[in-house]
Order: sequence, then structure tokens, then C-alpha cells
Amino acid sequence: LSEKRPNTSLAYLCTPTDLHLVPEEAFRAAEANYKEYSSKPLCAIMTLLSQGKFLRKNARKVVSGKGGDYYLINGVSVAQGPNYILAKRMQHWRAVIARSKGCIVSSNIAPATSTVSVTQNRTFAWAYEGMPYFKPYEIFAPETSNAVMSGILFADLNNPKSSGNPKTPLSNPNQLFSYGSFNGGNWRCAYEVDSIGETSVLIYFSRIAGPYIAVGSVAAV
Repeated sequence: LSEKRPNTSLAYLCTPTDLHLVPEEAFRAAEANYKEYSSKPLCAIMTLLSQGKFLRKNARKVVSGKGGDYYLINGVSVAQGPNYILAKRMQHWRAVIARSKGCIVSSNIAPATSTVSVTQNRTFAWAYEGMPYFKPYEIFAPETSNAVMSGILFADLNNPKSSGNPKTPLSNPNQLFSYGSFNGGNWRCAYEVDSIGETSVLIYFSRIAGPYIAVGSVAAV
């Protein structure tokens, strides 16, 4: 279609649960948050009991290459399955190719959103309730995500300085996804999103059980 109609633009909604190149500021924030949260008793205990399986560091090793240093975070969620991550990765490839051929592309990261398809999985719903403990992680309502992502889409299509505009220089093609992201704090979180689920569920149930434990303690006295 884009070959037949040169003014055609391409748009995708990308997932935060992927491996991303991120701005240095986000990377440094993830490093700082990791240092802060590693000293919290809950995080230290969960890391110890899981032998490092839970609460894995989000920020990856800096990669040097053509154009400078590149900063990465690992947001891949194994629980979503291989088909999901492959489908999202294919969108990235398609977006990069289209932009290289002169097509305006809007392909931005949407945040974790409490959609019906996600929250109908009870485990995911429980984890979503506890994830905001790991600041600045936030779970958004579908209406909020839709409104913000629509605004970013319109900006990409009309802003000549957008990273989606093929005339905007990028040091690496994957930086197309580094700017204009509305990732819900995933990039600045201390830990990989795939490693905070169990702790998030524990936090949620602790919050639910808290009032009952308090009442039981008072009654016992």
C-alpha cells in the first residue's frame, strides 16, 4: 500500500514487555531505583529466598557501537508466550523497514493497561494490583492509554521532528522506539517486569489481609 500511495503512514502500538533501547536518562533512573530498592528488606528477602530468580536488575550492560553508547532494559515477559513477543518483534521489523523507505511511522510503546483480556487472568490481575509498589511503575485504565496513545499518534503524523519521520536522523534504527514512549514506568523500574510478578502478588494479598490481621490482633487482646 505504501508503495502505491507514497503519503501512506504506518502505525503500531508497541508493548512495554520487550527488549528496548532507552534514553540514557531512563537507564540512569533504573540504575538509581535498583540501588534504592535493593536495600529494602522485602526486596532483599525475596531475592535471597528465590536465589536471584525474583527481582532481577532491569538495566542491562551498556553497549557501545556506531553512533555512541546504547542503553537497554529487558522488559520481556516469558508468561506472555513466544507467539506474543514474536508478533511484536515483527511489528518492529516492519516499522524499521517502512521508515527506511521514506514512510512516516508511528510506533510507540504503550503502558501496561488493565484491559479485560489481561485482567481475566486472575494471576495477572493480582500482580497488577501490587506492581505500583515498584515506583515509578503504573497500571493504566484503557481509557487513559487510548487517549494518550492517540495524542502521540497525531503528533508523530504531524511533527516533522518526530523520530518516526524518516528525515529525522537516528544513530540506530531501533531508536525509532526510544522516543515518544508512554511505558508506564517500565523503563525506569528497578527490576525486570518478568521478575516482579510474584512479589507484586504477595504485596497485594498482604494489603488485603492487613485489616483482618489488625482486627484479629485487637480482638485477641
